[in-house]
Amino acid sequence: MNKLPVPIDTIVSQPQSVAGQVDQVYIEWFEINKRRLTRNTLSGNTILMQLEHGREWHHGDALYHNGVLQAIVMVKPTLAIRFNPSGLIQLADFSYFVGNRHLPIFKVDQSESFRLPYDGRLYEQIAAKYGASVQLEEAMLLSEDLIRQQLKNRRKNEN
Repeated sequence: MNKLPVPIDTIVSQPQSVAGQVDQVYIEWFEINKRRLTRNTLSGNTILMQLEHGREWHHGDALYHNGVLQAIVMVKPTLAIRFNPSGLIQLADFSYFVGNRHLPIFKVDQSESFRLPYDGRLYEQIAAKYGASVQLEEAMLLSEDLIRQQLKNRRKNEN
């Protein structure tokens, strides 16, 4: 017998704390803008997740159906290229080199490092060009760390 997915009717962004064991649903970093997703939670429940126009999924979003918490959204860690520039000139050169590929660039927390989603050919090229400044790592690529998003928010706050 096919069980219909539970439709999510309320999304609470970034809940402060959730008591007890909460079911989780995983999405890929590139799915944060998908408006409609049907996913299985870790416990095997099928849920239907729908976003309003102009919104995106965030790591930690709480998903509710009829006031009952169904799951927390988790962005899966993925293989990423980390770039640790040795100075502004190397950073500018890297930005120019990567810019033509139209890949998203993510800021790494409080450091002066950046991440890109892994691309095999690009990794080989930048590893050859920048050497020890480039590493591979597993990381969560979150929209709040996206450079383009940070610039957009900064401009919005200045106006």
